[in-house]
Order: sequence, then structure tokens, then C-alpha cells
Amino acid sequence: MEQKVDALILRTADYGENDKIVTLFSLQKGKISASLKGVKKAGAKLKFAAQPFCFAEYVLTGKGERNTVISAALTDGFYPLREDIGKFYAAACVLGVCDTLLFDGIVNEELFLRTVNTLKEMCVSDEADALVSFMISALGLSGYGLALEHCGGCGKELSGRMFFDLRDGCFYCSDCAKGSGASESTLHELRKGAGMSYDESLAKSGKMRAIRLLSAYFTEKTETRVKAFAEYIPLLSQETRSDENSKDTV
Repeated sequence: MEQKVDALILRTADYGENDKIVTLFSLQKGKISASLKGVKKAGAKLKFAAQPFCFAEYVLTGKGERNTVISAALTDGFYPLREDIGKFYAAACVLGVCDTLLFDGIVNEELFLRTVNTLKEMCVSDEADALVSFMISALGLSGYGLALEHCGGCGKELSGRMFFDLRDGCFYCSDCAKGSGASESTLHELRKGAGMSYDESLAKSGKMRAIRLLSAYFTEKTETRVKAFAEYIPLLSQETRSDENSKDTV
């Protein structure tokens, strides 16, 4: 029986000499796997359907969990993500997070739409801000929301020296001092990503630290490391140092 799904490629794996197995995040069926036969051959019509970040309407056939892609119509290839190494790995982080959080066959429309919109946003704007916002949203949808308003211990306003505890997802003031040291810039970048009030001058310098914190918190909660973060964070660090150096020379 044939079925159509609107889906994003999460990952692919080679299978045999010319085939691939793709893991799809679909709007209608959640996370599903399917084979793409002959797709590694030169000139294969469905080669695009196995490319990174491909968003397409896939037509599947098969029984049970054994699916085969028989055709696909491209919705968006998110090509700018493939042309910039920083955007590429930031987008790979998004897909890695989805792959970890999703269970086979469980529909999550809100996360799907959030993922598609994040990839679109990354194509035309700062991918680090988009990744922070996505991570906060994805963690919240999965029951791992962050507390960014007040100190998790005494409830007072957060400023100056502060701490973040990976186990409970809370910031603490210097008096309560639970967890590891964190900066104001990290907190304000996270607040920006969460749609809360923030200080732009602080948030701008906190992107790398915020993403590092979110990656560590995600690993703490899911017991899974998304490999793309290990590639993206050093790239963002280099970009941050480059920006700082250029300012020093002005």
C-alpha cells in the first residue's frame, strides 16, 4: 500500500552497492525508516531525496516497518545550509536533536513545524541564535524546560556571578551557588532564545557559551551526545574570536 508523507531527512546510511537507508522525520507518521534503491548510481532520479536537509513529499510503499521510497517531490532543499560550514553543522545539530528525541512512529507535529521553520530561519539569518531558540523549544516540548527567570534556590533576580545546575535546569545566584559557574551573557542569550526580556549587548557575546550549555544539558537529560555539536562549537568559537579581533583593530 502506498502512503505519502511530508518529511525531512534526519540521517542516511549506505546499504549494499547502490542503495541507502534513510531515517525520515515526517509530519504524518513521526520518525520512520525507508530504503532508497539505486540512489547511489550516477544520474539516479531520487538522488536529491537522500541529500542533507532534504524536505520533500515522499511516497512510500511496503508492509509494517519495511518501507521503500518510490518517488519524491522536493519541497525545500535548504541549499544555503550546504554552502556555509557553520550553518551546515548548526542545522546538523537540529536534526541530531530531533533524531534523539523522537521515537519511531510517534507523531510530533509541533516539533516538526519548529524544525522546518528553524532550518528556514538558519538559511537567512544568524544560525547560532536560531539553534539556541530551537534547543530551548525542543527541550521544553520534551519535558526538559529551562528555568531562566529567577534563582532556582531563593527566587531573587539573577545578575553578576551565577551558576547553572545541569540536573535541574536552573540558574542559581552566587549565594545559593549550585552547579557550575555561568555568565550573565549565557543567561541573556538563553532568554533571547526563549522570547523573554534580555540585554542585547550581553546576549551577543553569549552565543557560544549558551550553545555549549544547551548541548551539555541535552546530554545530561537524554544520555546522548549529538556529534554535530562537537563540530559546530569550535567553528562558532573561531568566529567569535575573529569578531573580537576585528573590533580591537578598529
